[in-house]
Order: sequence, then C-alpha cells, then structure tokens
Amino acid sequence: MAEAANLKDPQTWLEVAEIKLENARQIFNLGLYDDAISRLYYAMFYAAKAALLIEGLDLRKHSSAVTKFRELFVLTGRVEAEYLRYLERSDYAPFIPTSHADAKEMLATAETFIAKMKEVVKNYPRSASLENESP
Repeated sequence: MAEAANLKDPQTWLEVAEIKLENARQIFNLGLYDDAISRLYYAMFYAAKAALLIEGLDLRKHSSAVTKFRELFVLTGRVEAEYLRYLERSDYAPFIPTSHADAKEMLATAETFIAKMKEVVKNYPRSASLENESP
C-alpha cells in the first residue's frame, strides 16, 4: 500500500501540480480545451498552495488562499499580477467555451507559473536552525 502524502509539505503540492499539468497537456491534445483549462486551473492552484505552505499557511478555502497569495506574493512583487487572473477564475463558475488559442495560452501560462512557484519554494530562506541541522 502506498504511503500517504504529506499535505503539509510544499513539495507534495508541487508534485500534484506537475501531475495536473501533464494531465492538462494530454487533454489539450485531445482537443478538449474546456477540460484542459480546468486541469490547468488546479495545477496553478496547487502550485500556489505550495508557496503558501512555505509561509506557514495551510488554507482550505479557495478564496482565502487566493487572497493570501495576492497579499504575500503579488502585492510584494514576488509574483507578477497577471497570474491572478487565472487563479481567481473559479472552476465552478460557468464560462464561454474555450478556443484552441485560449487553452494554448493558459497552458503556457501554467507552465511558467508552476516553474516560478518551484523557484519560490526552492529559494525560500530557511532559518539558521534548520540549515545547521544534521541530516
């Protein structure tokens, strides 16, 4: 039996984001653009969740997570505001069917955003006590 994932670990959420991103690519290639957008939304949201976890925040509500992400990462200039447009889009809200071009644009945006969140997590300053611990 597989070991349970550590949901408090930012790396767990980055891995899930990558899985959703790959799923979205496959769905996109099938021409199911609305469904690809849905997977891309979740991929980006999970990557944002990883960034929030490095700040000590494990927020359950989507709206709370997006609000805190805006406050901690966008307003401080750590992440570009353009990404909020995608994160603020609720997967539950109906939207106009998506074109190939729109889905392709979001795919590229999600890839860039997830790479950015990996860098944010990787470069997060660790406390001196953590850095000095033995493995």
